Amino acid sequence: MEHAHHALRPATAGDASAIAELLGQLGYPASADEVRQRLDRLGALDTATVVVADVGGDVVGVVTGHVFPSIHATPTVAWLTTLVVRDDCHQMGIGRQLAGAIEDWARHHGATRLSVTSGLQRDDAHAFYEHCGYVRSGVRLTKTLG
Repeated sequence: MEHAHHALRPATAGDASAIAELLGQLGYPASADEVRQRLDRLGALDTATVVVADVGGDVVGVVTGHVFPSIHATPTVAWLTTLVVRDDCHQMGIGRQLAGAIEDWARHHGATRLSVTSGLQRDDAHAFYEHCGYVRSGVRLTKTLG
């Protein structure tokens, strides 16, 4: 599969089970039904996008992005919120292309910066993002709301 042609396209409801598998690989298990509902909710927003990498009809990667206005900066703020490529498709440039798709989309929405958060344990992800030109610029703190 090293040299298979892959296309990026917007995610559709038909991609839900493949996306659910990718999310499981990332450590966020979900059913196809749950993913379908999430795709519906995201699809209703002009400020969010979900893009998949399709190799010969197989969805092997997914990325999501969000843009929103903020008080600390005039340009729109953009976040890359999920990026995963199937384990057997790493090192093919797919992740970089998916990240690039969100960068272009964010630029189109007036964003001048794109941020990503990544769990502390994901050293390989941090190296990937740094390789793509992202700089460690902050700390993410999370609080579970009970």
